[in-house]
Amino acid sequence: MSDQSHVNPTNPRRLGYKAMEILLGRLPTGRWARALPGFPRFYTDRVMARRDHTGLYSGIYPSYAAAMQAIPKSRQSGWNTDNSAKLWSDHIDPVRLSTYPVFFWLSQLYRENDALVDAGGSIGVTYYGYKRLGKLPEGATWTVVEVTKIAEEGTRIAQREQAVGLSFLDRLQDVPRCDILISCGAMQFMETSIPGMLEALPAKPRYLILNKLPITPYEDFWTLQNYGPAVTPNRLYNERKFLEYFNGHGYQLRDRWDVQDLDCIIPFHPERYLKEFAGFVFELR
Repeated sequence: MSDQSHVNPTNPRRLGYKAMEILLGRLPTGRWARALPGFPRFYTDRVMARRDHTGLYSGIYPSYAAAMQAIPKSRQSGWNTDNSAKLWSDHIDPVRLSTYPVFFWLSQLYRENDALVDAGGSIGVTYYGYKRLGKLPEGATWTVVEVTKIAEEGTRIAQREQAVGLSFLDRLQDVPRCDILISCGAMQFMETSIPGMLEALPAKPRYLILNKLPITPYEDFWTLQNYGPAVTPNRLYNERKFLEYFNGHGYQLRDRWDVQDLDCIIPFHPERYLKEFAGFVFELR
């Protein structure tokens, strides 16, 4: 899973949609336009039909199931598709500014013989980025848990790259051990994450490193994200409930940072505009 764009940001058509996003998703004009008969449906149909843009959002939904029901029948849904699995195949180690806090904390916490679990880690992009900048601790393992097709593609690329210590599973429940759990821009796409993620593990990890998450002061809600090959539900987490979940499982917050290269603009709902995402490190008490 991924939340990063593969499209040239200077593409004229993309710039046009970005201007419309701002007009409809960040300014009061969005609420006014929501009242125009037929216009929200017309605009949403066009946005959800595009296949050349990874960051187009649409709608407010109370649940994952409700968001899935709203995906156009003409589009593939979710991440378990062949095209989604190949998004990163030719660019396996994209390192962006928002990735460096994860690398910093891994350099502090990832030890010899540790078992690291990367929930929603795509084909291992964080593994390859970290390995490019340094090296894995002696005897440590890195297990990516992904949907089946991405896990299969990740396994193929790991064999090609002779990636030592990297393996793939398609169920979090099958993880044998977890000392450190990381998830970088993927939890919001999971039908079950909070609650559910920690409960699926064999034991509580010492540390959690969670990055690129949409945290909102509003109650939890779902929207749809068109990321190019398919359309998927995307959850925005209520901040209070998010932090209470980890506190209730015995974790204390060690660090938090802003992810300023990601935002969430939902046309016709400017009051839900999220100007930046967030990253967190939790330590088990």
